[in-house]
Amino acid sequence: MTHGGGPVSAGEIHGTVAGAPSRDAPTTGSQTSWEGLRRLVDDRTGRRAGRDAPVPREHRGTAVGSVDELSRAVTEDPEFGRRLIEGLLRFRPAEAAPADRPPLPVPHQLPLDRPGFVGRGGELAELDQLLGERRRTGPDTAVISSVGGAPGVGKTALMVHWAHRSRDAFPDGQLYVNLRGYGPGIPLEPAEVLADFLHALDVAPPKVPQELEPRAAMFRTLLHERKMLLLLDNARDTAQVLPLLPGSATCVVIVTSRNRLQGLVGTYGARSIRLDTLSERESVELLTGIVGGDRVLHEPGAVEELAAGCGHLPLALSIVGERVAAYPQWPIADLLEGLGDERHRLDAFAADGEDTGAEQREVRAAFSWSYRALGAGSARCFRILGLHPTGEFSLLAAAAATGDSRARTHVYLRGLIDCHLLEQVAPDRFRFHDLIHDYAAERAYEEESQASRDESIRRCLLWYLHTADAANRQLMPHRRAIDLDALPDRCEPLRFADGAQALTWCDTERTHLIALVRQAVACEQDAVAWQLPVVLWSFFNVRKLMSDWIVTHELGLRGARRSGCHKGEAWTLNSLGNAYRGTLEFDKAVEVWEQALAIRRRIGDKYGEGTSLNNLAGALRRMHRMEDSIRCSKKALAIHREIRDRWNEGIDLNSLGTAYRDLGRIEQAIAYWLDALVIQREIKDLFGQGTSLNHLGEAYRTAGRDDEAVATFDEALRIRRSFGDEPGAATTAVNLGATLAAMGRPKEAAVYYSLALKDLERLGDPRTESVKEAIRALDEDIAPWSPEP
Repeated sequence: MTHGGGPVSAGEIHGTVAGAPSRDAPTTGSQTSWEGLRRLVDDRTGRRAGRDAPVPREHRGTAVGSVDELSRAVTEDPEFGRRLIEGLLRFRPAEAAPADRPPLPVPHQLPLDRPGFVGRGGELAELDQLLGERRRTGPDTAVISSVGGAPGVGKTALMVHWAHRSRDAFPDGQLYVNLRGYGPGIPLEPAEVLADFLHALDVAPPKVPQELEPRAAMFRTLLHERKMLLLLDNARDTAQVLPLLPGSATCVVIVTSRNRLQGLVGTYGARSIRLDTLSERESVELLTGIVGGDRVLHEPGAVEELAAGCGHLPLALSIVGERVAAYPQWPIADLLEGLGDERHRLDAFAADGEDTGAEQREVRAAFSWSYRALGAGSARCFRILGLHPTGEFSLLAAAAATGDSRARTHVYLRGLIDCHLLEQVAPDRFRFHDLIHDYAAERAYEEESQASRDESIRRCLLWYLHTADAANRQLMPHRRAIDLDALPDRCEPLRFADGAQALTWCDTERTHLIALVRQAVACEQDAVAWQLPVVLWSFFNVRKLMSDWIVTHELGLRGARRSGCHKGEAWTLNSLGNAYRGTLEFDKAVEVWEQALAIRRRIGDKYGEGTSLNNLAGALRRMHRMEDSIRCSKKALAIHREIRDRWNEGIDLNSLGTAYRDLGRIEQAIAYWLDALVIQREIKDLFGQGTSLNHLGEAYRTAGRDDEAVATFDEALRIRRSFGDEPGAATTAVNLGATLAAMGRPKEAAVYYSLALKDLERLGDPRTESVKEAIRALDEDIAPWSPEP
């Protein structure tokens, strides 16, 4: 915030000091910044002539020294006045922390700082300067640094090491993402990254905008004036990075890329840092930490030659160092011969005229040397896992892809980790460096037959498909499951104890599941291409991940149509319609549901026909085509009764009740909802019971049957909270509060409004403000509270 220049009057000083904090420390600002402001005042006012008297006690509450003293200083030095106004305004209570702005969580997403980091003193000092620039940059400009360099030169290691060293400068959190700009997989879309960042900042999925620009705007808003660090690793180009940039000078962004990202430097003032290879001394220091000081002392010349043979590249040095450390009885000079032979072999096999650069050849030589030292089983595991679309996987997923037992796969993975060809990022989670992932995929295409590659990819896809299906069955147990392709031998999918466990797995694997759908389409595994999105329906529905929902289903539709699978096409169209309904694109929803309905009638799928009719009914009702809506619901009801599908029968009855309510025919609506409730209690459909009871409560209230409404809402609230339906529970609590307020029972109404408000704020629900208004409308002498009702 700036004053705008020009002289500062004593009146402005009086007004600003009056708005300063009432304690020495600001309410939400930095103690360091506040003390800096105090020193500014001390230096320029009563103490500027060398006096060192303590601040009088009567002035310690609002300012350092008297207001008159400050006014005299401003008259003498207008620049001091401008800086004082600027500093004091920063800590005015009205602007420091709005009382109704909920605190954001503080994400700590930094990857592990690798031990044995050496060198890079100059580059670390350059990055340290970013902290100073943060104070000099304009208020709407984030401080950006672009770290570039050759593959394997240590860009990520430098960024992560500096981030850990400087973590205290970012008390509001650190965000990290691997943008996958380079590697065998598909680069992440900025919209995907923003969704993950917003989730990390506690934005509920329903509140995340569907389009890129509104999503980026929300992200910038949340980071405004927050001291946060963003690490954007492995960027493809400037276009991938731009939507992820915050608009506040309190934030620092570090981007790594093999590309120079000139757009960031030229247009956005990014500080460009180009990493070179390590010096000979630094290379020897790195190798010494890996192979041991005694061996280096005995063979200093060999170690220097080894460093030169690795091109002084940190990644190559680490891999070769691990290889040397694995053979302590062998002289380093003997091992050097193998590395030299490997470089010559790679040069000989390079394509005519191809020049990948000396650095790239040294890295590939290091990879190849370690790879060729692997046993047959570990080498095959390395190749097969190179076919994984993202290069990050669990132990069970790896075992499924290779076809080996869990125990044997674990041994192979440990071997890859020991050779520095794989890193473990969690107790049951592993990841390739993008260069090594590339190399593993190369080895797979060079050494595995087409049949072997296809089989491994299929095994991996089927493991994820069946695990996602197990999650789907926990999240929506009454939904009809689709027939999946059978699992091959030695392919053990996960099983989940409950819906919460299933959701955790889906959240962890979300971006990888999207990549797997893309891989299924690219590899013409068409059955998995449509089945995987369809079994993720429950996850997308619970989390309201509309963008993921639409993207995966549009991909799946290509697979179903390419293979001529009409059943798969209908399933995918039907699920896609639900996504369009979620984005309020009812015309699109009706279009795809009508296509699904036509296919299902043609192939004789009664269950599917009824489901599509019911979905159509809901969209037509929202489009105010009430007669068409009721006609579709009644047709769906007849079909589901014919095939004895009680779950969908309850859904159809609920839809009819809603349609008649919208027509103002309350008694007919109540009759349908009561019929639905009977079925839902019979089959123990808690979700359906909560929906029907909430509708009934609304109807009773409309009909003036307030006591029945209160009892019905109370039961609905208890059921919805019992299985974690937070949005539904909040809706019912609001309804209960409104009913009690209308009955002249404001104290009880305040209880339920406050209960709803907690859930709505956590979910980012747009109804939050209206509930706050309702609470304010209650008698002023009632203080809202929120115990369990």
